[in-house]
Amino acid sequence: MTRRWTGAEVLRVLWAGLAAAVCVVLLATMAVLAVPHARGIAFFPALRYAVVTPACALVAVAAAFLYRAVAERSARPRSILAASLAGLAASVLVGMILAGPRGLAAAALPAVACAAVALALLVPRLVERPRSSRAAVAAVAILGAIELVGVAGALSSERAAPRGPQGMAFEIPRAMFDVDHRFVELPSGARVHYVDEGQGETLLFLHGNPAWSFQWRELIHGLRGSYRCVALDYPGFGLSEAPAGFGFTPGEESRVVEELVDRLGLRDVTLVMQDWGGPIGLGFAGRRPELVRRVVLGSTWAWPTSASTPRGKFSRIVGGPIGEFAQVNFNGFAALGIDNGIVRELPAEVADVYLRPFLPLDRRGIAAFYPGQITAATEYFAEVEAGLPRLADRKALIFWALKDVGFPRSDLARFEAAFPDHKTIELPDADHFFFEDAAEVMIAEIRAFVPAGPAARTTALGDVR
Repeated sequence: MTRRWTGAEVLRVLWAGLAAAVCVVLLATMAVLAVPHARGIAFFPALRYAVVTPACALVAVAAAFLYRAVAERSARPRSILAASLAGLAASVLVGMILAGPRGLAAAALPAVACAAVALALLVPRLVERPRSSRAAVAAVAILGAIELVGVAGALSSERAAPRGPQGMAFEIPRAMFDVDHRFVELPSGARVHYVDEGQGETLLFLHGNPAWSFQWRELIHGLRGSYRCVALDYPGFGLSEAPAGFGFTPGEESRVVEELVDRLGLRDVTLVMQDWGGPIGLGFAGRRPELVRRVVLGSTWAWPTSASTPRGKFSRIVGGPIGEFAQVNFNGFAALGIDNGIVRELPAEVADVYLRPFLPLDRRGIAAFYPGQITAATEYFAEVEAGLPRLADRKALIFWALKDVGFPRSDLARFEAAFPDHKTIELPDADHFFFEDAAEVMIAEIRAFVPAGPAARTTALGDVR
């Protein structure tokens, strides 16, 4: 007997489709994250949460109405539904192969297959069930609301940054970062963005994650009157671009730093390093100690990290599926890292510029990749640690932010042992981005640490302003 399509019946079928969608979204999201890949940098934006969720909801609702309609006319509605879903899944995958980037279909296959199978099993049961318990309805409603809020949050993170002049990917307000922006093509094929301000002894600033050369603006503004201040973005960060086949590992980034130093003809360099700038810069310094005169460092490390330590656990969590999901879908790690890593209240417009390099969907994943490298790049860290004795006679200025729980005093003690001729400045009211909390103190201490005097300045041919 054919049932009439009353308003109540339409709402019931719609509810069945939405209830199925709630479950399928969870399965598809987990399937996307479960596919083995380099976290963050090998994530396909087409598979992000803001796309997967509405796609699953649309297909689930359509499947519910299809099943309800077919059940009136066929004795095998489940088979027809399963065949229809299988055909749709195959069409989607073929479309990805033909029109999508290489590897997209393989990355999407588990999610598409899970969604098709789950809908084939769930939709008939939900459509045929005359009523659901209040607990089930409440659970579906709560989960659905959470998923809806998630989609809204993901979409809001995808706002575009204002375009910059002269082909720059985004605008950097001159009043905020008053420098000339330069680009250089290196032999490796990397196109590196850097700033080069002032005259005198060379200070080479190496940034961390999630950050870029912008993090050094206060120090550059305060020191360029007496020193040559050079700061770059590693490929994949800021405005720098990686060559084809680049793996974005700290070892590769360290080689790019070395290339830039050679290209600019920098000598007797004082390295200023924070977070990932430490292992990247000290790796370069260990290979080329003759180029490095002094080191300034803080909130960093230069040795392998055990997975059982707090930093190792951070690496596994933030560098794993959870961290990738938060970063590639919501820019979450970058936003939270900058917000929580600074004690003072950072002006909203400054925080906005910090985040601009991480807004494009194809560039935000680098911030999720690097936490995993803390434990993944063990061989490189062993190389960096082995190179420290070659720098033992260099003077070191160490800033240690006491509110940065990621770098305990045990790391400080190891640096003090590695650099016997050191001066340590403890910063009790500073966190991970200590240069934001203690810029004036740092400028004064660096002036006292590095003699200010004339030095030859060499600018590489081919630099573009």
